[in-house]
Amino acid sequence: MKVQLRMGEWMITMGIVGLYRVFEYGLRNEIIDQQYRQSISVRPWGLELDIDVLPQLPKAYFLYLIDEYSVAKRDSEKLRLYMKQAEKEGQFQEALKNIKKTVESTTKEALKYLTHEQLENVLETLKRIKKYEDLNDLIACVNTFETIIYDKKINQKLTIENFKDKILKSFFGQVSFLNNSKKDLDDLDDYIEVFQKDYVTPIFYDLQLEQVLVTASSSEEIIRFLDDNKDYGPFKHLKKAWKLKTIEHIRAYVKERVNKCLLLHNYLAFHNFEEMVFYPIGVANNKALNFNWDLENKQPRPISSLAKFILFFIPAGSAIYFKKEGFDEQSEHRMYAGFVQTDTIFSEILQKNNHFKQMKQSKEPFDRIVSKLVQSISTEAKYVTDHLFFIEISSNYKDRKKTYLHYYHLPSYLANYFQSSYAKKLDYIKPYEYREQFVQYVLRGADPVPVIYKYLRYCIENEISQIGLYIAVRERNRILQLKKGVKDMSSTDKRVYAVFRSGQEIRKALEQATASKAAEQYSASSNKKVNAIAYRLLNAAKAGNQKSFMDTLFRLHMSAEKPISPIFLNALHERDLDFATVANAFIAGLLSSGLQEGQEDVVL
Repeated sequence: MKVQLRMGEWMITMGIVGLYRVFEYGLRNEIIDQQYRQSISVRPWGLELDIDVLPQLPKAYFLYLIDEYSVAKRDSEKLRLYMKQAEKEGQFQEALKNIKKTVESTTKEALKYLTHEQLENVLETLKRIKKYEDLNDLIACVNTFETIIYDKKINQKLTIENFKDKILKSFFGQVSFLNNSKKDLDDLDDYIEVFQKDYVTPIFYDLQLEQVLVTASSSEEIIRFLDDNKDYGPFKHLKKAWKLKTIEHIRAYVKERVNKCLLLHNYLAFHNFEEMVFYPIGVANNKALNFNWDLENKQPRPISSLAKFILFFIPAGSAIYFKKEGFDEQSEHRMYAGFVQTDTIFSEILQKNNHFKQMKQSKEPFDRIVSKLVQSISTEAKYVTDHLFFIEISSNYKDRKKTYLHYYHLPSYLANYFQSSYAKKLDYIKPYEYREQFVQYVLRGADPVPVIYKYLRYCIENEISQIGLYIAVRERNRILQLKKGVKDMSSTDKRVYAVFRSGQEIRKALEQATASKAAEQYSASSNKKVNAIAYRLLNAAKAGNQKSFMDTLFRLHMSAEKPISPIFLNALHERDLDFATVANAFIAGLLSSGLQEGQEDVVL
């Protein structure tokens, strides 16, 4: 029997992508029998699935995630880097600290589930290593540890516990093998059995019922089918409701009283879209009063067993990565699941998400990822470009914190920007998190000026002079101009550069004045003076206080004996440039102590 898995809501599309990845992985690694090679086919609207392959998928699911999140592979990669550092005597102590931390953490986790004398010995030997002269002992110790954790049983157990806790609990509640009552499951076969029982078997029951309802010639035939499968929960209620009913009454009951799936239409729905099924946006039954379906508080959002099964493949269908949110001491790292959604055929979505995942694993900056994904969209495909957007979701059932759900839309003006050479200049915005935040503001359709304010403050506080400030100001202005439909940037670029140069000239004048006074008497350094002025200007810019900003600006020009540019006067009326662009470009120039070699072409 074949069923159609059609794309729809982004979470169901993510699940379909994950299902296909697991299926491909299973075939490639001979986990799925080759007789099922044609069981899942790519169609423009999604996947066509022969349900006979379903019992093959649970094992492929677990082995896919074990390969993807292998603890042995993760620790081995870390230890290889640390050992390279340890070979240099000056870095040995730092490397040793990191090696001990990695080995101790994994060893303690492993010893919670099994006894392993050799692993305990490795830990004891490692504790005795303290000096660079013990390098050979350290090498032997690390090699032994790697050999142990690559043992199939140990790696599988550690990895399953790891992705259960770190990955799956970001998406699902205490369902199936994630329930606390199942924490004593011992090996892979136990997990597969539970998955099979909770997710695969219900699909066969539901689809067989749908078939019987169509083909049965009498109500007795339908009741007999329910009796034969009486252990399946939903059938107990149906048998009670259909007993002594005619076949016409039963079919009318199904049509009028049995809900259809909200995610995969036309399939019977005996489950709910609640937090245990998809935690990030699911709601617990007893708290779902606003979602009650047909005033039935036990059925707030009906979904089918097939949809529930597909949603469980979301972790395999998304790109999992950590991202720094916020800045400096107020920042935190969160795990996100990312996905690329677009109104196009399924094969295109699959290809784009595979590319997205590869780039995220390579730690590509978000602006480059967007640029590369847009490259494949032709100019004729304007509709597709307008409907390309990124989804990022972060949640955790265990910690019961809020869900962070970000939508990054890509309208045509942004697609044009990321396809142009302009976007490449964003590489100059450093540190990395400022560039990432800048791009994410832009993709949300928000003005990135708050990021620029934080970037300016960061450079002032750390006395950093870099071209990235100017680039951030200019690229923001370019994006705003593109949004208005302006195609030729040359005139506005020249104005932004003129303001930036004005700031540089004022700084140079302050430095010269300070140098001449220093010969005669004590004077505060020019850097302190510039930073104090930059703080004052930045506070005025953030508050939108043009009067205060212009007052400070006039005083600066008067003390430097330099004429003030008409651009600043026009900024009061925002004729050529908006006030934020003028203010930030001037401050960026004021903080710039001169261009470094090779940067002359960047600003022009």
